[in-house]
Amino acid sequence: SQQSVDRTLTRLVQDRMYGLTRSPEGSIQYSTSLLDSSLAVQFREGVRLGKALNINIDRLCHFAKKDVRHNKLEEAQENYLKAQELDPTDGRPYLGLSRIAQRRGDLKHAKGLLKEGIGKSSGGSVVVRGPSSTGKKKKGKGGNNDRREKKNKDDDDMEEGPPTIGHIPDLGPNPFLLQALGTLEQKLGNLATAEELYLQAIRSRPSHAAAWVSLAQLRTKKLRQGAKAGRACYQSAERELMRIGAKPSSFVYTAWASMEYKKGGREDDAKSLRKARELYQKALNVDPRCSVAFLGLGVMESECGNYDLAQECFEEVLTFDQRNSRVLQAYAIMESRREPRVEEVDSRRVLDLFERALKANPRDAGVYQAYALFVVELGDIDSARSLLRKGTSVDKRHAPVWQAWGVLETRYSTAKLARDVFQQGIWACAQPGGGQSGGRRCARLWQAWGVLEAREGDHAAARRCFSRALDADNRNVASLTAWTLMEAELGNFADARSIFERGLRMFRGQSADKTALWRAYEVMEERAGNTMEAQRVFQRSMGEAMADSDEITPENPSTEAEDLLTASKLKLSKKREVEVSRWDTGSNELDSEVWMNNGSIEGKVPASTMKKLKNRR
Repeated sequence: SQQSVDRTLTRLVQDRMYGLTRSPEGSIQYSTSLLDSSLAVQFREGVRLGKALNINIDRLCHFAKKDVRHNKLEEAQENYLKAQELDPTDGRPYLGLSRIAQRRGDLKHAKGLLKEGIGKSSGGSVVVRGPSSTGKKKKGKGGNNDRREKKNKDDDDMEEGPPTIGHIPDLGPNPFLLQALGTLEQKLGNLATAEELYLQAIRSRPSHAAAWVSLAQLRTKKLRQGAKAGRACYQSAERELMRIGAKPSSFVYTAWASMEYKKGGREDDAKSLRKARELYQKALNVDPRCSVAFLGLGVMESECGNYDLAQECFEEVLTFDQRNSRVLQAYAIMESRREPRVEEVDSRRVLDLFERALKANPRDAGVYQAYALFVVELGDIDSARSLLRKGTSVDKRHAPVWQAWGVLETRYSTAKLARDVFQQGIWACAQPGGGQSGGRRCARLWQAWGVLEAREGDHAAARRCFSRALDADNRNVASLTAWTLMEAELGNFADARSIFERGLRMFRGQSADKTALWRAYEVMEERAGNTMEAQRVFQRSMGEAMADSDEITPENPSTEAEDLLTASKLKLSKKREVEVSRWDTGSNELDSEVWMNNGSIEGKVPASTMKKLKNRR
């Protein structure tokens, strides 16, 4: 017998094939429909006419992203090219192809793809939602109403959300491509260009959270501006999202919390911690399974000595994200730093956490670095050397691994071998357009190499290394401090003062890095017996902090870099210097120590010395 046609199912298939969509008013409409021959799919000589359906491009981009996650770059590139051919105005294929080019190391081609996408892709729009309705629905009488409510449950749930009241089109090019191009320029060391691209993305779409976060991190981390510069960006992002009725962004809150904890002033230490905890909690309220929020909160609590709270955060993440290598790495470091330290540390548990992290992500060079530093504490230098060598093989551009390896050879091997490691690291990490110094990424390697030459007694070579480090990053406080320590030890106080003065001019506003430089300058004069000079330096720093009182308000954030002169009175904070490993407890230049601070070797003025100087005043 002839089978009957299920017309409902047929109509459902047609809806999926021919682009069932909803208009801004909520009514159903078709992008392409067989009901109207003028809108039907048409071909001419085998070539499709008109714009392809969005579902086709969505499908290709979905499979391409899946292939990229599995490192199948050829298959991903093929899918992105197909999507680009279907709709050249869609920005997603350009973004995906650019990421593939970056994976292959072809940064010039990646930049060209993003610029092409910015020129061809059309701007989108932002949905503006009104306030949620607070009125309760009347309870129906009788079973018919109850059954009707049960039948239309999905529609009722849809109506409970905030109603859509309109759309705001982008005022410029695709903000996602602009932000991605800014990130690429930042990697290449073109900070001014990156900042301008982030600002263009914000002007195109003021509610683009990623652009606000990137701008805040650029200004606080790279340009060494104070916490107020970053806080203005984060508050603006929060305000713009609220203005269009969008859901708050956990990404904004986690980045904001991290900045508050790391950049907050010492005099407001408790206030900074309280603010950071509040922001992390807001991020978890938005997304209860936000791994980044749990990770940041756990790291902060462990650095504050709240190890049980930190353990709860890490364990909570591992219940739903077992293969998060960063969480496992932070968990292992926390377990190795528990206080009070017992004679028999549970090293087996720490080693097991590191092994789990490597199993989750075998190409995470940061895990190899932290693992090696812990193994050094156990006394197994050869195993640590093997781990660092493995880390440089899985990620040749990871400068902290090269730096840790060079410092390891400095401490436990020969200077010749350490020089070779530093040189290989500079060659591997050199950035295009970085000049002879190799770019900002190589600054830490030049600085560590300079410390090595200073200890070997070759002060001319040390000066060349420090000069290269400052050429790569003229705001590198570690290089400035190490160079001045060497000159002060040699009695060249005039040169040391010149280096300090030149470095201080590089910082436009008061920030934690500039405050650290002022304090190191003051300590040098005090140690040399120049009490009057030390007091003069202290008075200059305090006067500059008081004079620099321009407030950046979130209601009217600056959109130009030169307007962001911050006015926070910050002091050195012990908690800001995150100790990954202390290589040597013996004293060196001016009784300072060489620390690994987030992978960067820095000369740190001992806290006992700072306390004595404060009591003298």
